Amino acid sequence: MRIGELLLLKEKIDPWVLTNTLKEQARTRQRLVSLLISRAQLDPDEGALVLSEQVGYPAAMQRHLERRDAALLELMPPQLGSTWVVLPIGYARTGALIVVARDPTPILTAALEHIVRKSVILAVTPSVQLERLVRAAYGGSGTEEEPLPHSPPTLSDIGNVRLEDETPPPIRRGRTVSYMFEGRPELPVRAPQQIAPIDAMLAEVDRAITAGAVERLVMAYVAKRWRTALLLRIEGEDAVGVRGAGIEAAERVRIPLGEPSLVAIAAGSLHTTQERPGTASQAELDSLLDHPATPAAAPVLVDGTVAGVLLVGDPVDGPPGSLAELDRVVDALGAAYARFSRS
Repeated sequence: MRIGELLLLKEKIDPWVLTNTLKEQARTRQRLVSLLISRAQLDPDEGALVLSEQVGYPAAMQRHLERRDAALLELMPPQLGSTWVVLPIGYARTGALIVVARDPTPILTAALEHIVRKSVILAVTPSVQLERLVRAAYGGSGTEEEPLPHSPPTLSDIGNVRLEDETPPPIRRGRTVSYMFEGRPELPVRAPQQIAPIDAMLAEVDRAITAGAVERLVMAYVAKRWRTALLLRIEGEDAVGVRGAGIEAAERVRIPLGEPSLVAIAAGSLHTTQERPGTASQAELDSLLDHPATPAAAPVLVDGTVAGVLLVGDPVDGPPGSLAELDRVVDALGAAYARFSRS
């Protein structure tokens, strides 16, 4: 089944979106799943699972890519890594090397085993993510936007190795590589580190490879500090909900910037604020945040321009949350947005 048909069958995208995206493919040269991800029409993890179902190999999710073992890069010759578009990320509990591939095939498995001299398990992930990591690890010609060349290995790259004729059976339901890592006794146990929660979150943000991953990390942290929170994106004269904590249907929220409110004041002044004017928009925000006593809003700035606003309600425990802490969170968001807009 074609990937577009699978996406429709799984109700991951709208038929209209699929039709228009297919028209763009010839111009962008990107693959369908990657193009949908780059247009914010598809979550990267959902794309990985659909690819897993299509090709029959387990999916490498965001968490797997973000926690990859950088020490394994030396196992792969840089030229082959960028030519075959592959990236080793860890060891399975069986001792096999887990390698994420843009185009996993039995020939590629055999070729990699011939190179690294050990068993290899292939996984799949959207090319837009993998190519960025491969370029960072092994280099590659062309611009960041240009897809890496399609140069799969041939039988001559394998050597005297017998290649099985059978291809992996299709997987009815997409699966991930998580089960490979679980229970592996030789995985080192990390000693607990005395790191402030916000510093740990900011370190994870620095390692994230998509804007969506950054937003998930930030909102997961915010949900532990404030009872309710809402991340909004500026779209023209409105602030539109993106993700929420303690708020249902956050993506349906739309706050006009033309009427005074916490959000409008933060976006207009480019500063964190707790000022609450008596307007209908502010009343709507108070209701969304469950009528907090000490709400606050902070602008997310990208190159000096407001790209969004992070709105928080009352703290989970203790006195009101520090505005300095909120500023650190939105600074990290803005820096990440800027980083991905240039990549």
